[in-house]
Amino acid sequence: MLRRTLLTAALVAAVLGVPGSPAGADPVSSRDLPRLQLELAEVTAHAQELSARLEQAAAQDGGLRVAVERLAEEHDDAQARLDARARLVYMRTTPDPLSSLRALAAPGLRRIVQKGSTAALTVDRDLVDAVAAQSAQVRALQARAARFREGLRRQAAEVLEAQDRARVLLAQAEALAAQEQAAAALARLAEQRAALDAVSATVTLALTPAQTERSRRAAADQVPVLAAVEAAGDGYPAGYRPSGQTFSGTASWYGPGFVGSPTASGAPYDPERLTCANKQLPLGTVVRVSANGRAISCLVNDRGPYVGDRVLDMSRAGSRALGYDGLAQVTVEVLSAVG
Repeated sequence: MLRRTLLTAALVAAVLGVPGSPAGADPVSSRDLPRLQLELAEVTAHAQELSARLEQAAAQDGGLRVAVERLAEEHDDAQARLDARARLVYMRTTPDPLSSLRALAAPGLRRIVQKGSTAALTVDRDLVDAVAAQSAQVRALQARAARFREGLRRQAAEVLEAQDRARVLLAQAEALAAQEQAAAALARLAEQRAALDAVSATVTLALTPAQTERSRRAAADQVPVLAAVEAAGDGYPAGYRPSGQTFSGTASWYGPGFVGSPTASGAPYDPERLTCANKQLPLGTVVRVSANGRAISCLVNDRGPYVGDRVLDMSRAGSRALGYDGLAQVTVEVLSAVG
C-alpha cells in the first residue's frame, strides 16, 4: 500500500488548483468524495475492460509472430534445398559432357540427351515454384502480422487514455480522502491504484515483442530502486542523498508509442513507473526533478532525448506528477546511494 501512496503528495498541489496544475483539471473543492469515487470506479472498470481485450489481442499477436517465424524457417529450408540442387545441376552440366554429341549423335541419342536435360529442368522448376510460393506466403503473413500489431497499438493507446483519466481522478480522490482523513476511502483507493498499475503492466507486456533474458533481468534489477523512488513522494528516496551535482533545462515526456519498447537498460518502457531518459548520466542513476513547485525522484534507465537541447525525457507518471503535458523547465538534482 505504501509503494505509491506517498507519490500522491506530489500530486496534491495539482489537484487542489495550485499554480502550474494541468489545464482542464477539475477543482477538488467542487466535488464530493463519494461522487468522485464512483466516477473513478467507472473509469477504472472501463480501463480494465479495455486491458482484458488488449491481453486477448496480444495473445493472437504472439501466435501470428510464431507462425511467421515457423513459415520463415520452412522457407529458409526450402531455399537451402534449392541452392543445393542448383549447385548440383551446375556441377553436372558445366561443362556438359554430351554437348559435343548433340550435333553428331543419332536422333535417338539426341532424344535421350534432351529428355535428361528436360527432367533436370522440371525438378528445378518445381523447387523454384515451391520456394516462390513460400516466399509469397511469408510476405503475406508478415503483412497481416504488421496490420494486426498496428491495431494492437491503437488498442493500447485507448487503454492508456482511459488509464490516464483514471489516474487524474485517483489523485483528486486521494487528495480529498487525505483532507477528510478517510482511512477506509484511502484503503479502497490504494486498491484501485494497484488495479491501474496492473493495467499499465498489461499494456507494457502486450507491446513488448519478446521478453529476453536481458529484459527480464533488467526489469527485476529495477524493482527495489523503483520501490524506493515511488515511495518517496516529493522527498529523497530511502538510501539516497544529494550528490551536489545539479543541472537545469527543458524536459519532455515519452508518448504512448514507446510503451513496451526496450529502454537502454533493457527493461521495457512502462509509462506508469518513475523513470526517465538522459544522454549523459550513467544508467541506474537516481535523480530528483523539480518543476512547477513540485518535485519527484526517478530512475535513469534510458538514453535521450535527442531533440534540441532537452535534458530529460520523463515517463508519463513523472510528467503528470510534475504537472506538465508538453514541455517543462526542470531542475535536476543527481542523487548518490548512501553507504
